[in-house]
Amino acid sequence: MTDDADEELTYAGAGVDIGASEAATAALVGAVDDEDGEGDYAGLIDIGGQYLALATDGVGTKLLVAEAVDDYSTVGIDCIAMNANDLVAAGVEPVAFVDYLAVDEPDEGTAAELGAGLATGAERADVALVGGETAVMPEVIRGLDIAGTCAGLADESNLFGEAEIGDALVGFPSSGIHSNGLTLAREAATRNGDYALSLIHISDG
Repeated sequence: MTDDADEELTYAGAGVDIGASEAATAALVGAVDDEDGEGDYAGLIDIGGQYLALATDGVGTKLLVAEAVDDYSTVGIDCIAMNANDLVAAGVEPVAFVDYLAVDEPDEGTAAELGAGLATGAERADVALVGGETAVMPEVIRGLDIAGTCAGLADESNLFGEAEIGDALVGFPSSGIHSNGLTLAREAATRNGDYALSLIHISDG
């Protein structure tokens, strides 16, 4: 019998069918008339002399990590970063952010931690936090989900086009695992022990 720890780590093994996800996304996009917009990381709209850019994202299963350690203070930071980074990757300067929080029941402590993170994220990204929406939906949501939309502006000359031979590729080292890839990271961290104990071990270095 093969030990679980010896099995290859894959998204499919962790419960995420990337092929099915991409097919569903393609079906959604195919049903929407998007002739007025363009762009990959961000939706770009020509408003005459400048481009308005929009990006929408959440923090994914990082919420399960926050729940396990009972600390939501960094979730708001990541929510803004996931959106602002998509604009920056298109050559757009982020200018404003709006959030959407859905919960099964309101909790003042958790809301305060999320708000503090959003405020910190907005300061770091140099964007205006212009409001948001909180929805209480106990029949739809288990726990909570948070997402947001970031808006930005760019001159056409500043937009990043297709990569060409001779272009410089610039990389920045990550300070650790943030919001992308946490489904696979959580699977790896919990193969040899309890989820909470694995998180403590990771936090201890």
